Formats: sequence, C-alpha cells, structure tokens
Amino acid sequence: MNKQVIITNGVGTADLINGTYTVTSNTIGYDNTSINPSSLTVVDGTNSYNLTISATGTLTLHVTEDGTSSGTPVVGATFVRTDSGGTTYGSTITTDSNGDAVFDNVPFASTDAPLIYYKQTASDGDHEFNSAVQNTSLTTSTSTIEVTNAPGVSRTINLTDANYENLPIQAGTLTLNNN
Repeated sequence: MNKQVIITNGVGTADLINGTYTVTSNTIGYDNTSINPSSLTVVDGTNSYNLTISATGTLTLHVTEDGTSSGTPVVGATFVRTDSGGTTYGSTITTDSNGDAVFDNVPFASTDAPLIYYKQTASDGDHEFNSAVQNTSLTTSTSTIEVTNAPGVSRTINLTDANYENLPIQAGTLTLNNN
C-alpha cells in the first residue's frame, strides 16, 4: 500500500503502521534517486524519521565593483545559504581571485524551480554590500549572478580642537575600526 507524504517547509505527516517501506521521491529541483534512506523501517515508539535528498546544481555569485562580468573582482566577500527568513544553513563561502563564490548542490528544474535564498555577510572591508536576503531559481544546472560591491565612498573627516572652536588640528592620525 502506497502512502503519499506531502512535504511543506521540510515537514510532512502520515499515518503509518509498523513495517518497512521503500521510499521514492518526487521533489522538483532535486536528484530523486539520492533519497536517503531509500528504505524506512517504522517501529513502535518512534514517531519522527529524518530523510535527506541532494541537488546537483551550481550557483555562482560573481562579485565585482560594478556588478558586471568584466568588472574588477572583489576578493574575500562572504555569502551563506538561508531560508526566506534569513536563518543560515551550511558553511560560509568566500569569493576567490576571480570574484566567484560558488554554491554547489543547489536545486534546479526547467519549470517550477524552487527558490534558492542567500545573503552576503561581508565584503573585503573596502567595498559596500547588500546584506538583505536575496533569492533566485535555477532553470539549468549552472547559473551565474552578477553582484555589485561598490568601492567605499571617499568621506571627509574633520578634526578640530575641543577647547578652541573650529581650530583645525595641524597633523595627526585617526584609526577607524569597523566593528
């Protein structure tokens, strides 16, 4: 007897009797043959079972100063996978000498591809970045998204004497630490 389990946000329920079940998957964007375990033994006293499935797509985030494929690469920008609410999953990835941060094993499908959420967590210290949760979907097994990390804007820092209003300090060095 077949039991269909509808998964929503990683969870599904079904009324199951004790026994061994062969598990197959129909999950858009994932390699359905990678379902693990492919055999599930349901026993008394255990009411929760964990399965995994893999994807085979590759998402490259190409980070440059102007957000174009030929722009100056930004090395050392970091990204993480998230859900729509920003909860992080997996390891941080960092842009290489070409400005590429590569997420392997992401879902893809030619139609109805699931959304892939990610956010940038840092740049190299000399470039601005958008830390908001972003999303995309892959309709092919590989995709590249151009990301802009513009250089920091030149700012003027004025230093005057605290006791003599508007008297400029002739020489000195300030160190600004970006916490």
